Amino acid sequence: MPGNNATGVGRVKAMAKPVRFQNDVRAVSAIEFALIAPLLLFLLLGIACFGYIFGVHHELQQIASEAARASVAGTTNTERDTLARGYVTANAGDYLLLKSDKMTVTTTATAAPIAMFQVAVSYDLTGTLPYLLGNLIPLPNSQISRTAIIQQGNY
Repeated sequence: MPGNNATGVGRVKAMAKPVRFQNDVRAVSAIEFALIAPLLLFLLLGIACFGYIFGVHHELQQIASEAARASVAGTTNTERDTLARGYVTANAGDYLLLKSDKMTVTTTATAAPIAMFQVAVSYDLTGTLPYLLGNLIPLPNSQISRTAIIQQGNY
């Protein structure tokens, strides 16, 4: 009998350790944080990346609209083109998220049925943080283009 008690006591002690840790809740919040933190950080990274991309879209539309407004003063299409390109070149540095070396300006004039002048500004997002992350986050095309059109005369 004493041999059985010793063996039984050993088994109880060996099984008591896991039960003791199962009821210990001191490290539960640390384990939960370790499981949830990567998801939250990934979510925050996605929010920051898409916020940056939306900001670039907004600023690009703003500079295209302002360039089109600046071109109103021109009397010929060549002069309007020069004014629009000059505005973008002179004011690209005022926009926080845009770099002038990544922008391309194109202008188009139409005559019929209503004379219009279009300013298109394209921007390349290649090399920015969201696109350096590779396939980690699904992203839109890295080439962005925004246009603004003004009517010539006949107001």
